[in-house]
Formats: sequence, structure tokens, C-alpha cells
Amino acid sequence: MIPFPLILLLLLLYLISTVLAVSGGEGTYANAAIEGAQIIDNSTHIPTGFYSFRHVETNKYLQFIDFQNQIVPTEGKNSTVFNGTLWTVKWHGDKNYSIHHLNHARYDKCLSTRWDHTRGNDDAGVAWQCEVDNKTIDEPDFDIYPGFHGVYNASLPRPLHGGKEHNNKRLDRRYVNTYEAIRQDKQQWLFMRDDPSKTFDWTNVAFDPATGKNKYNGDIIQPDRKKNQHSGSHLVYLVSAAHLWNMRSRCLHPTASYVFDFTPNNTGVTNLDFCHFGNQSLLWEMTLWKPKDFVLGEEPNPDFVHPVVSVWSILGASYPGETILLWSCLLLFSLVAWIWHSS
Repeated sequence: MIPFPLILLLLLLYLISTVLAVSGGEGTYANAAIEGAQIIDNSTHIPTGFYSFRHVETNKYLQFIDFQNQIVPTEGKNSTVFNGTLWTVKWHGDKNYSIHHLNHARYDKCLSTRWDHTRGNDDAGVAWQCEVDNKTIDEPDFDIYPGFHGVYNASLPRPLHGGKEHNNKRLDRRYVNTYEAIRQDKQQWLFMRDDPSKTFDWTNVAFDPATGKNKYNGDIIQPDRKKNQHSGSHLVYLVSAAHLWNMRSRCLHPTASYVFDFTPNNTGVTNLDFCHFGNQSLLWEMTLWKPKDFVLGEEPNPDFVHPVVSVWSILGASYPGETILLWSCLLLFSLVAWIWHSS
């Protein structure tokens, strides 16, 4: 007959292996609460207004393309400041901001964090309908590059589309729709300074988080691309606020992806990568071409800003495995108690 302690030990090992299997993918991150707080401390308030984002190593700009509502880094002649690389930036309380662009139908699209359910992490920045702030539609009231509307090469990689598969003359789907309601933090971003010791100064303007408005101490500089005339530039990491408190932080990386098969609309996206302070490949130069005040957007859910971190999340357990982990601890306690009682 198998001794009772051995049975308990085998059951405990089985439950632990189940936790590892259930958590799958990346799972939660034990130091997420610490890292999240550090990111907020190292991030900064910025004036609201119209910005461009240029990657410091590749000189590519973050770009919106109307075709299939793509958000991808620029290529060739598009790697400049024009209507496709100007973004509206709004404030949402604390140090959270949203990044907007209007498509040709004047629908407001937001840079949003996409969840990859196959790998269990946030994998890309995508264009989704703005759900975090749909109060107003705000667009630049100036043309930074008159007459230039983007040069797009049809031979570049294009998004995949669902449709007929000619093989065997049957209709197949290229994707499975796993759409979930967008949490506020999926459309909110933080601007983490490349050097936390620096104070970001902008020409004749500063942001006042007490009022949610810009403060001006002189005339607004009128944007001029040819003269490089703007209200200032700074280097930042674009950090997604999604899962900031329970997973490893993700920053925008200047690489495009056109191939994925688990969302209903296959479009070009910009990849996310793990945030690593000092990694030049994650740095963007954000240029304020013109400040502007906007209606205050939705403030972030307090649970996403400074959530209460459970002991289980500190241990790195994902929600599906918390109950199993609890039972494992109870079994371990029972095993110790049984051995002590038998001795």
C-alpha cells in the first residue's frame, strides 16, 4: 500500500505542474507592481496637442494609413512629417494619454494595445475605434506639409484578408474572432523619459495636471516643417498601460507586422517589445508641432492605475491557477501536519 505522505506529495507535484500548464503563454510577472510604479515615476506629463513620433535609430515615423486602418512605421518618402504622421494626443488623468488619428471617413482611431491570446501577451499597437474618448473629434487645424499626402508602394506587404480558398474549392476562414470589449488601459499610453533625471521643457507651454489644460507663457510657435519650427522635442519610450500591473511592461518597437490570424480585421500593426531602460531600439523622438487644449477624456479605472496587488499575483500566479495553487498550499500544510502528528 502506498504511504499516505507519498500520495500527498505526488498530488502536490501534479497540481504544481497543472498550474504551470494552465498559466500558459507569458503569464503574470512577479515584479509587475514594482516595475509599474517605476514606469509611472519615470514617465512625465506632456502638453496636449499634435505630435509626431520618430524612431531615433531608423528615422521611421509612426504612421497611420487609411487603407485597412493600419498603424505601421513609415517607409521611403513617407518618412517625414505629414498628415499621415501627425497624431492628436489627449490626457486621461494621472500620466495616461491617448494617441489619435482620423481616417478618411473621419472616424476617430486610437493607438491601442492588442492581446495575442495564442502567446498570452500584448503583442502590437493597432488602430481601433476610440472607446476611451469619443466625446470630440479633434484634428490638426494646420497642414504641416501642404500637397503631400503620402506615397504608398503597392508592392509592400499587405494585410491578409479572409476569403475563398481556391484549393479544393471551399471557403475557409483565416481567423477566429476573439474580440473583447476594450479596457480603458488598452488605449492609454505613458511617455517614459529616456533620462528620468531630466525635466521636459517645451517652448512657451507646459501642462498643468491640476486643471488638465496647457499653460502658456508666450505665443504659440506656429508649426513649420521646412524651418523645423515647433514647440520642442524629447526622447521617450511609448509604454502601453495595458497589463502594466500584472505582466511585464510593453513598449512600442519600430517593426511592422502584416501577418496574424486571430482578429476579425487583419491590418498592418506595429510590434510591441519588452520595455528595457537604455534600449535605443525602443526610443522615439516626440515632437510637439502645436499644443492644443481638449475636453478631458475618460480617466483610467483606478484598478489599472494603482491596483491592490494580491499575494497570489506577487507569487506570479495567473488567475486560472490561483485556486489550484491555493489547494497545493493546503495539501502541503496537510502533509507537514500529518508527518508531525505521526512522529
